[in-house]
Amino acid sequence: MIDVTGYLERIGYRGPVRPDTDTLVALHRAHLATVPYENIDIQLGRPVSLDPAALADKIVRRRRGGFCFELNGAFGLLLSQLGFTVRYVRSAVNVERDGPAAWGNHLALLVATGPDDWMLADVGFGDGFLAPLPLAIGTYPQGPLTYQVRRDLSGTWRMVHHPTGTAPGYEFRTDPLALNDFADRCAELATAPSSSYVQTLVVQQPHHDHSMSLRARSLVRRSPDAIETRTLADRDELAAALADFGVPVDALGGDAVDALWRRADEQHRAWLSARGRI
Repeated sequence: MIDVTGYLERIGYRGPVRPDTDTLVALHRAHLATVPYENIDIQLGRPVSLDPAALADKIVRRRRGGFCFELNGAFGLLLSQLGFTVRYVRSAVNVERDGPAAWGNHLALLVATGPDDWMLADVGFGDGFLAPLPLAIGTYPQGPLTYQVRRDLSGTWRMVHHPTGTAPGYEFRTDPLALNDFADRCAELATAPSSSYVQTLVVQQPHHDHSMSLRARSLVRRSPDAIETRTLADRDELAAALADFGVPVDALGGDAVDALWRRADEQHRAWLSARGRI
């Protein structure tokens, strides 16, 4: 069980609580505005768990973020307790690049807001859509950014990200799964040396007309008009950037920021070397 009152306070939500479209949209937006996408625990070698109590402790009590399995896992628990019908669905980011192995590398949510009305909700896609998208083929503008929902002949759905997004989107299927069905893949992606979550520090947050992303030492602002990148100079700039994303830096413990800086610096130097820049 999730502490509903504490969760709503965590995301700053004070509106009506009804299992309808307006409430879902408002909760989705509030979550993305306050809970960052981040893989800090993975970078620090700390365990990641989909146990509901662990999710509540991390996201609600300690006011942290997480990656897709944690964020959508927790949000799905909240929605279920508020009376929504929720499906945890298996998704695939970069399936064109990685093939069938990509399936299960992302967890998304389908949420019912009426007898035959389903919406794609996702507070764990980094720089994704602010409001849930209807589970219906179409094009959906949100401010200056536009998303698409498609479906192929096999019945597989696809969310198409806006052109300046950090990923092209993802495929997803509608078969309902339990949150625990994602535990093994979550653990694999949180610990395998080949996992991008292990290889690179990432923090992301979408906004109305742009998104912010931190990858190693690169802080990137993406908008429809421009992509602006700044390289963080030192440990203090990293700490400040994390705080701007809403990460409670002082609560990370010990020398966590120092350790993150060392890893981010190593990752940045490796990235430069791979491109022949050092």
